Amino acid sequence: YDKQSLLYQKYTLSNGNTEITPEIRETAQNIAGDEKNPYIVARKLYDYIVNNIDYAFMPHLVMWPRTSQTESDYVQKNQRGDCGAQSMYFTAMCRSLGIPARTTGGWQLFSGNFSGHFWAEFYLPYYGWIPVDTSAAQLCFYPKDLTAGQRQIFIDYYFANQDSMRCVVQNDTDEPLIPPAERMVLLPLAIQMPAVQYSSPTTDIPAEILLKYWTMDCEQIRP
Repeated sequence: YDKQSLLYQKYTLSNGNTEITPEIRETAQNIAGDEKNPYIVARKLYDYIVNNIDYAFMPHLVMWPRTSQTESDYVQKNQRGDCGAQSMYFTAMCRSLGIPARTTGGWQLFSGNFSGHFWAEFYLPYYGWIPVDTSAAQLCFYPKDLTAGQRQIFIDYYFANQDSMRCVVQNDTDEPLIPPAERMVLLPLAIQMPAVQYSSPTTDIPAEILLKYWTMDCEQIRP
């Protein structure tokens, strides 16, 4: 890695919800062991999350920057998280070991309907950004009629591969809005939907307004 490059410096930072705590760094070091190859290290981190972090919905709206609790730290402490939280946890662990990583967000069509989704990417020199999707890999645990081998094939696929059922909206979390927000926004880590500025001590009204008055339509573009 060129440690003086802007890419390396940006994507190895502890930043926003991708917080690198001492506990996260220690966990990542224990998982990596003596391995120095960043690709193999990233695979070890991926396997750890897929097999040890339960998928669960997150209390996003009561976390950073409203409180000091960040998404990556929440997963470290509670051993659970949704697609975004798992991805930020993977990103934080990679960054703690000097592997540039980021959490990418957008929309997915796994069920045939558009829905928000996050996954992660880590960077390798001469190869570029490598996709990783821990929560998509965990879908293999739900069908009861799959063999262990079939589940492993599914898990293997979502490391360094990506399906075509998604589109990218953002290349990292907690990115500044354009134009800059004058107040705190409803969900600063994600920009898959319009942001809401508010000054109310609760988020009930802005969230209701956003969901009531905003819709998205999409259509398949065929070559």
